[in-house]
Amino acid sequence: MANGKVIAWGLNNYGQCDVPDEALSGVTAVAGGLYHSLALKTGKVIAWGLNNYGQCDVPDEALSGVTAVAGGFHHSLALKTGKVIAWGLNNYGQCDVPDEALSGVTAVAGGLEFSLVIKAGKVIKWGDSSYVPADAQSGVSSIACRWSCMALKGDKVIGWDFYQPPPADAESGVTGIASSQAQSLYLKGGMVKAWGFRDIVPINAQSGVVKIAGKEFDALALKNGGVIEWSEWDGIETPVPIEAQSGITNIAGGGWHSLASTGMVVYFNKTNMWFPVQSGKPVMIYEPDFVDCCCPEE
Repeated sequence: MANGKVIAWGLNNYGQCDVPDEALSGVTAVAGGLYHSLALKTGKVIAWGLNNYGQCDVPDEALSGVTAVAGGFHHSLALKTGKVIAWGLNNYGQCDVPDEALSGVTAVAGGLEFSLVIKAGKVIKWGDSSYVPADAQSGVSSIACRWSCMALKGDKVIGWDFYQPPPADAESGVTGIASSQAQSLYLKGGMVKAWGFRDIVPINAQSGVVKIAGKEFDALALKNGGVIEWSEWDGIETPVPIEAQSGITNIAGGGWHSLASTGMVVYFNKTNMWFPVQSGKPVMIYEPDFVDCCCPEE
């Protein structure tokens, strides 16, 4: 995003990498759904890509004053003066924002068929389920979700809707969380750890890591200013462009692409929310692994 410019490449089956002219400058935040992209420019949400459920039909209310954006699989979220705005696929009510999320919200995230937010330290969820464990109803500072949900409370990971609960090791000392499809990730003492269907992490990501991110079938870590990316299934590192191997300060994962940028601050909760502090140049990286995997369209 040099000078606020969105750069996108990789899987482009629905035009999600065909950046519109309006998003070629002045953009301050980006987010990715499964097959659509979102950008925030002077408080206005811009959307492009797959629009089969209206996830790119930005409502008038989200054309000004927005401070954060998030992409669910086939729906979109925006945060405006503490109020959540949602649009797109609504088969499970993931876009029916509850009264409680109409004010005071500080973070938003989009999952498969649900939405997740933080309000006064409390996690609120709606869509395919509204369940949030008692532990995540106070003191939460960060959330992450994709197919399942994670919250960071103090230095303890809280997880729900998992095939497996968080390990005992994740009950203290954790500084970051991220969610992907086959595994959940947490950062502890500079070391990336994982659990789920796969818990493999490459040696290179087991020390000195400062940030983590998840995507559909891969994971990312930031170490010494460079991006490390690997397949969840076997832990084998995948190629990262030279541009993303130094000077990087932020990482985030979309559906079938990755993001890296310099000179920007990102509050990552799977939603790819970016808040710039100076101009930077992001790199979107596409790893073609599992492109033919059957992912739900509805």
